[in-house]
Amino acid sequence: MKLHHLLIVFALFLSSQSLFGQTETNTAVPESTTAPVTEQATVAPATPIETSVSAVPETTSVSASPETSSVTATPETSTMPTSTDTNAATVAIPDSSAKAAEATPESPKKRNAKMEANALKKGNMYYTTQSYAEAIPYFEKLLKADSTDKTTLARLGECYRLTNNTDGQLICYGGLIRMGSAEPIQELYYGQALMEKGEMEKARPYLEKYAADTRGQNLASSAAKLKSYSRNADAYTLSPVSYNSPQNDFCAVRFHDAVVFASTRSKTAWINQSQGWTGGAYLGLYSTEKDETGKDTKPIAFMGDLNSKYNDGPICFSKDFNTVYFTRNNSRKNEVAKDGTYKLKLLEAVMDENGFSMVQPLPFTNNDFNFAHPSISQDGFVIYFASDMEGGKGGMDIYMARKDSSGLWGAPVNLGDKVNTAGNELFPFISAKNVLYFSSNGMDGLGGLDIYEATLKDGMPTKVYNMGEPVNSKNDDFGFWLMEDCRYGFISSNRKAGGMDDDIYELQITRDIKRGKEVKILVKDKTTGEPIANAKLVINGDSAKTDDKGEYLTTAEEEIDYKITALKDDYFKVEDSLSTKSSLDESFTKEMLLEKDPKLFLRGIITDAKTQEVLEGVNINVTDIATNTEVDKYTTTKEGDYFKFLFSNRIGDKLTYLIRIEKPGYLQRTLIFTHTIEKPGEINMNETLNLSLGKIEIGMDLAKMIDMKPIYFDLAKSDIRKDAAIELDKIVQVMNEYPNMSIELGSHTDCRSDASSNLKLSDERAKASVAYIVKKGIDKSRIVGKGYGESKLLNNCACEGKDPSPCTEEEHSVNRRTEFIITKLK
Repeated sequence: MKLHHLLIVFALFLSSQSLFGQTETNTAVPESTTAPVTEQATVAPATPIETSVSAVPETTSVSASPETSSVTATPETSTMPTSTDTNAATVAIPDSSAKAAEATPESPKKRNAKMEANALKKGNMYYTTQSYAEAIPYFEKLLKADSTDKTTLARLGECYRLTNNTDGQLICYGGLIRMGSAEPIQELYYGQALMEKGEMEKARPYLEKYAADTRGQNLASSAAKLKSYSRNADAYTLSPVSYNSPQNDFCAVRFHDAVVFASTRSKTAWINQSQGWTGGAYLGLYSTEKDETGKDTKPIAFMGDLNSKYNDGPICFSKDFNTVYFTRNNSRKNEVAKDGTYKLKLLEAVMDENGFSMVQPLPFTNNDFNFAHPSISQDGFVIYFASDMEGGKGGMDIYMARKDSSGLWGAPVNLGDKVNTAGNELFPFISAKNVLYFSSNGMDGLGGLDIYEATLKDGMPTKVYNMGEPVNSKNDDFGFWLMEDCRYGFISSNRKAGGMDDDIYELQITRDIKRGKEVKILVKDKTTGEPIANAKLVINGDSAKTDDKGEYLTTAEEEIDYKITALKDDYFKVEDSLSTKSSLDESFTKEMLLEKDPKLFLRGIITDAKTQEVLEGVNINVTDIATNTEVDKYTTTKEGDYFKFLFSNRIGDKLTYLIRIEKPGYLQRTLIFTHTIEKPGEINMNETLNLSLGKIEIGMDLAKMIDMKPIYFDLAKSDIRKDAAIELDKIVQVMNEYPNMSIELGSHTDCRSDASSNLKLSDERAKASVAYIVKKGIDKSRIVGKGYGESKLLNNCACEGKDPSPCTEEEHSVNRRTEFIITKLK
């Protein structure tokens, strides 16, 4: 952990004795004390809770080692055994007593044993009082003497972790892993250390293996998201500020024309005691301004009455700068927690003519938990902060509290598992656009603490995004802050040298940031599979084009459904949908297959049934039977042709059209056209349909004009069959349409059988047909039936004489017919 982590994330673990009974610098805490003598400095400000505050212990008394973020007070499975932490690893602490030497002078072996016993005693003493920086040299001596001692490896690893020594963690946790003695939490820490070294692939197995909570899974997913972390890198510029010091500087905010920040650059005037956690000074608040040349002035203490003996900061201001909220360590005897430590708390102060006054803690804070890192909304009615209070998700969590119209603060509300994890979530900041920013070491990221952005709905987060490079690095990144324009601000990071070396960086956002998943839209020819260059894309109304590879890269934002249309000359347009739910991957490809337009069109020639001449002025109505929708209306020109483009049809489609053609003075016709499209281009209806119209005049045969099928009767019978009835109904329809028309129904036979029989049978059939038509509602005066037998053959297929007829069956069938001759038109 970095100083910013611990200072900001952990409680001040000072015992009442150390605060009120000791003034000596760097005085060791006796083993009997329940809290470290020195204020636990936070480690590197990867997640400074109140910059000057020490981490909050998860357990009572000694408080287990915090997580890698600087926030939580006790690690979930610290290797340090305590009587109150049942989750702590059961690592035995060697007996610190050493027997007196029996021989004089002492042998080198006995002298070494005595030195090791002394190192063990002091190392354990500093460790249990959370003076990790002071414990390290003693544990290092023990490790040098025995590199396989599991207890030494475990405790030294924790000291390195809590003082942000990545290389040291790799040595200690790696040693435990090689010996098969590592606890699951130590394997997780080892994986996190590898991440901070930039070795994600090596880290992944250790992260994926961890199953106690979601941290391992979240961090392991970082490998698959590495590309997405650099997607918006060009939108940010970062530069270190000139007022950074060799100590820790972080969490900068603007106060009028000044910049206020937390720093350990100077020890307090009241106490010359360093923090045993890190060995550094306590946090204080400093400010700097631009001089007349535009340079930053030397930082000075900010509002001296706000700085206390111990850790102060970070800080935030109301929009009008008249109210300030900041973090401070408890330090009075009546503020000690039940576990014997001093926690962080949030305070509020108001500005008057003499500076800030009425400094008081926020009412929802208490002495038993840490409350830190405040950020106030633009309207001043919502405050966001970090806390390890009961009911959280683990470690430090982000909370909010609302103030009512009377000025009273309500109870804190946990922001839920969209933001909070079993790790540490710290340093919330609410922007002028109501976007929440915070740092976490429990989510996917680049290593250490990363900064995240959360969209809010009704005050609660809906989606969280890692801000990516360069805002985040493999080290700790935290302390995000923006001005009202949301284009300029600050972040804090220890990226320069890692460890306890937090610096402030100016941040500029040069363009709007789109959060979501990277999508490659690939447009291809459906038949050949070849990419289609310069295809037009319309995405929710915005236009774009594919490149030479048929590709277009874009970002699909969360919570948005996209409609995509792809268009290209000579191709059918394709419409589709897209969302981030289309794929579980952080980046994916969306294929759109375009089909070549076969340039289909219908063509037909309408002619006179008698003269075969083309007809002008024929009205054509085409209806799609499948959908019962009108396809076209058309009137022929003097060329008599019909032409219609079929823009939506493709090869393989089946057409089923009802075609109605009519012209004054001609008999109207209704035809059914069916066709399966097998090739591009013209579809000639004349190939399968008779598109002629018969002129309505006396002597014309209706049967030919309306394409009636032959009327069949059973052998030697005159009963109307079902198939014959269908054809006769067509005559009924025409006679209904033309009420002034009268017809003669003539029935004819071929020459076979004797002539008298043929005449009789045909007459019976004619009269039966007339009776059917009359029964359908046609006045009997308009139709007569007559049988002609074989008297009106249409060919030379007569049967009389000595020789049998030479005609074929097909030739004979021509003579078997029923005619409907128009006899009158009124």
